[in-house]
Amino acid sequence: MIRRLVAERTGEPADVLSVAELPDDPPPGPGEVRLAVRTVGLNFLDVLLCRGEYPVRPDPPMTPGVEAAGRVVATGAGAEQLLGQEVVACPTLPRGALGTTVTVDAAVVVPRPYTVDPVTAAALPVTYQTAWFALERAGLTAGQTVLVHAGAGGVGIAAIQLAVARGARVFATAGGPAKTAICRDHGAALAVDYASEDFVAAVLKATDGRGVDVVVDPVGGDVFARSWECLAFEGRLVAVGTAGGAPPPADPVRLMAANATLIGLSWGSRYPWQRASAVEAAYQELFDMCASGAVRPPVSRVVPLDEVPAALTELAARRTTGKIIVRIDEGEEP
Repeated sequence: MIRRLVAERTGEPADVLSVAELPDDPPPGPGEVRLAVRTVGLNFLDVLLCRGEYPVRPDPPMTPGVEAAGRVVATGAGAEQLLGQEVVACPTLPRGALGTTVTVDAAVVVPRPYTVDPVTAAALPVTYQTAWFALERAGLTAGQTVLVHAGAGGVGIAAIQLAVARGARVFATAGGPAKTAICRDHGAALAVDYASEDFVAAVLKATDGRGVDVVVDPVGGDVFARSWECLAFEGRLVAVGTAGGAPPPADPVRLMAANATLIGLSWGSRYPWQRASAVEAAYQELFDMCASGAVRPPVSRVVPLDEVPAALTELAARRTTGKIIVRIDEGEEP
């Protein structure tokens, strides 16, 4: 038998998620591997999955959890070389990672070096890959400026750290003094409390009216709409989420007038399959940066499987900072 967190219907995580005892998974098929899950990173998209509001909408019953670290304990034909390896992976919905085992496509599995522990590794697949490709697609280079919204969240902190590593000057927004302090701790030169300050005015003042080269926006809503006012000539706005609600439609006339670029990014739904070599290369860079200390995934706490519904409720209410990691396998690890 295996334990798995299951949503039998759509709704708020605390209302629809429960731990179920289920029969063992069938053997992996061709090109698949089964993981004994060690750790799982929680994300706001797990909340959206429970609500049925994520762009990918699997029918219940459904298990959330899209970033995992674990050990390959069984393989299908064509994936035998991965048997016994410690890996990171992004499971395919509707069977996510929040259980004792999960079967995944071997194409989305990347070996984890022993220099990176399972808790750190589970913080990387969605948040750091999203931030990595947001900055990559925006063409951020040394000496440029970037504004990161929700800078105390998982994607936000990752974007701050990676932008600093690229030699950029980073501004961030967050709600409240404690969260703006976190942004500064991770490298933001300016952290604006959006609850008490106008971030547009603060950014324009800090750049002598020029604006920033890049905006990374996991929030959407009114934040997305006002971010256009922060962009410099030929600025790029990367939309990576809608935690604050759906943004208004982008006005092509405004884009043209500002010579601006709007970039949409949904990493988990396409990149691991359609840009597999680029994703693996990004992982290797991230592993090296973790080992050297250049990147410090911000794990706020580690919780057991039973506490996931409450943790997702806190995450949905924006009462968390950084990442919450679920520890599932307490066994020995290399």
